Amino acid sequence: MTEAFILHCSVAASVRQSIQIAFEDYKLPEDVIDTLKKANAISIRPNLSKALKTCLDELRLMQRYLYDRCTIHHGDVHFLHPDHFHEAMERIEEIKNHATVCNTTLKEKWREEFDTWNSMVDNFFSPLFSDKNQLALVREAYLRMFPTAEEFSAPISIHVVGPYPASLDKVDDPKDVVDYMKNAAAINTEKVLEAAKLGSRDASMLKIAELLDDLDARSANKVGDRVLSDNPKKRGSWQIIASELSLSATHNPALKPITKLIYDLIEVGKHMRDEPKGATRMAAFQRYSEIRDDIREEAKAIAAAADSTKGFEALQKSLTLSNVYQDLLQNVASCNSVDDLDQLEAEIETQTSVYKHRAKHLQQVFAKTKETLVARANLSAVAEELATKEIKSEGDCDF
Repeated sequence: MTEAFILHCSVAASVRQSIQIAFEDYKLPEDVIDTLKKANAISIRPNLSKALKTCLDELRLMQRYLYDRCTIHHGDVHFLHPDHFHEAMERIEEIKNHATVCNTTLKEKWREEFDTWNSMVDNFFSPLFSDKNQLALVREAYLRMFPTAEEFSAPISIHVVGPYPASLDKVDDPKDVVDYMKNAAAINTEKVLEAAKLGSRDASMLKIAELLDDLDARSANKVGDRVLSDNPKKRGSWQIIASELSLSATHNPALKPITKLIYDLIEVGKHMRDEPKGATRMAAFQRYSEIRDDIREEAKAIAAAADSTKGFEALQKSLTLSNVYQDLLQNVASCNSVDDLDQLEAEIETQTSVYKHRAKHLQQVFAKTKETLVARANLSAVAEELATKEIKSEGDCDF
């Protein structure tokens, strides 16, 4: 069975969306215009219709969610796995339905949007042209740019191509131009598909590194909705990572074991959060510790099999620095002097430049320990001063 299908969903508008108001349109001396250009001042490009822009922004956001949640990609080529077919079709249907609603809204708003554009033209050009005839010519030219009521009745269209099989089959003994085209298609598509898989795997390793970072810094009793929530409007960070790895794993089978472990982590986290105190909850905490170790081991296996990429490097750093992180926490907590603490600061700065969660935790421990040690040192100094100072009268006291 073909495991990759090419899918394209475009959002287009048949009318002009914005217009350039160039320097040459201003009634200004040429030397002033030249000065503005040399100073890298830019000309103005207003949107003709706020409602049209809003609709297109909404639809393109939905288009991005379709691609991000259902496909892997390289450049503008998006590959859909059969496992995500139904979700992709549902999202495309939502995009089409929203486009229909937008077109109805725009048709009803044509007069209001045209009047707004009319006001903008008046406000912008009236101060620039003292000659009424020149102003009238400019106004007429810019008002003509706005779509007619008929054009504005259904300006947005959605075009879907595919999903169609990304055929990688070659003809061993090509006989005609069709056979040669099949071979060219297979060779070209294979290269882009492999690039898409590599990009998806690289992004997944970055996410795994992010998860390891979070697991290092997050104590078991801090596992809550921030990481576990499955609310579509505000999903937890572990849910987002699991979803993204699940998508990548359909194209990169080596990611399936760690993806399952992350879903196991989420389930046991829910038990830790929701179960009443007792044996069941204690068992969940124990299982949580085991899954964390399993995730780390699986991450090591993925890093060992990966090529040198940005995601690989981030994952390697996360795995390497985790041990350093635990050592630093222990060393900071056991410091007995400010001088010893200062020697650890350079190492902590290295940590803070790499992973934010561990860095935040380290900084908190560092700040609390330093506050305690400084306070202790100040109290010792006061005690020594009091011990050596001979007080003969109340005048010798400063309180």
